[in-house]
Amino acid sequence: MVSRVLICTGKYANEPYHLEKVCVNVYCVEELCYLFANNPFMINTEIMDKHLPEWLREQCGLPELADRLTLAMKKGIQAGEFVDIIIDYVNYCTEAEIARMDEILKSNAGLNDFERKKKQADYLLQNNRHLMALREYEDLNRELPDTENALRPAIYHNMGYAYAGLFMFDIAAKYYKRAYEMSKDEESGVQYLSSLRSYLSEEEYIRFIAEHSEYHELSLELEKKITAAKGEFEASRENRMLSALKIYKEEGNVASYYEEIDKIIYRLKEDYLQLVEE
Repeated sequence: MVSRVLICTGKYANEPYHLEKVCVNVYCVEELCYLFANNPFMINTEIMDKHLPEWLREQCGLPELADRLTLAMKKGIQAGEFVDIIIDYVNYCTEAEIARMDEILKSNAGLNDFERKKKQADYLLQNNRHLMALREYEDLNRELPDTENALRPAIYHNMGYAYAGLFMFDIAAKYYKRAYEMSKDEESGVQYLSSLRSYLSEEEYIRFIAEHSEYHELSLELEKKITAAKGEFEASRENRMLSALKIYKEEGNVASYYEEIDKIIYRLKEDYLQLVEE
């Protein structure tokens, strides 16, 4: 099937437009449309920022679109209609994609502020913005009234995931444990044990399981997951690369060995810097 061809509208900006809530810079109107189309939950009144039409006018060379948006804001239209003006102008989405966005917007309309904030934090977490996601979850957790306590287990679970992604397994364990104690969700329990297993010594972990029989079944489930993960790793590109490194070393090809090691270290550093980027 031939993909749809998009003709660029306007020009590529010298200065990006920054969407603070998702910590993303966009440099053209197509990138803005892509963000809206793939993350409809973020479409709310905060999107209707007077600086957006200014940016489209001055940086993207789209005065007509800027005028339409400015006029629309003066008329007090809804956020979804505001975004529709941009997407229609660019002709970015298919009818099916627009229908999907509208459906999600309608479903989001039934969410309260706390549920929408959680979706915002979830988006950041899914895109490896661990620190920003944690700040959002922490703010949400502080603001959450008792009437919304049903959200807390998921918030704690995701905070555990974020801390684990930052290799802070002791703190991750604390949040996974809270989530499990509140919800009794198996995945939270398994991840709690996984975090413990990651920072305790083998002897300490075995002693913990022996002293806490309530976690015995979950520990067996964790071992199954670890075995499956090992199997997946053995078939992975990373394992093939490590096998090649082993051959380089065994054959005495020191230059190639250290060259590849340097590449791996560089990629890992880049990945980690992205994880902790503010």
